Amino acid sequence: MPRDTGFLTEKQLRILELRARGYKQREIAELLGTSRENVAILEKRARENVEKARRTIVAFERLSPVRVVLEEGEELFQAPEKILRAADRHGIKVVHNRTSLIGLLRRHGGSRIQGNRIAGRIGVSILRSGRIVVE
Repeated sequence: MPRDTGFLTEKQLRILELRARGYKQREIAELLGTSRENVAILEKRARENVEKARRTIVAFERLSPVRVVLEEGEELFQAPEKILRAADRHGIKVVHNRTSLIGLLRRHGGSRIQGNRIAGRIGVSILRSGRIVVE
C-alpha cells in the first residue's frame, strides 16, 4: 500500500528529500533515470504544493477561533479546565495538557498573573489546529 503523501506525488517527495540531503538536480536526475529539467519541474511543483498546503493550514487555523476569557480573581489552576471544556464543546483537541497550559499562561500572561490568581483579564484563543494563543 503506498504511503499517504498528501499534496505531493511519491516522486516529488523523493526529490525534496534528496534535495534536503544536498543532492544537485543533475544527481537526482541520474538516480531517478530522468532529465535534470524534469527534476526541476517536479521540484518547483512540489514546492508550490507545499506552500499551498501551508496557506490552507493557516486559513483553517484562523476560522473562528474559540475564545475564552480568564477574568481577574479566577484561580490559575482552574483555567486549563475552562479552556479544555470550551475546546471540547467545539470538537477541538488541544495540543497541550493541563500542566503545559498553566506554563503557557504564566509565560504569556505576564503581570496579569500573580501567584496562583489571574490579576488581569486574559484572552485565550483556541485555534482549530488545537494550538492555544494567549493574548
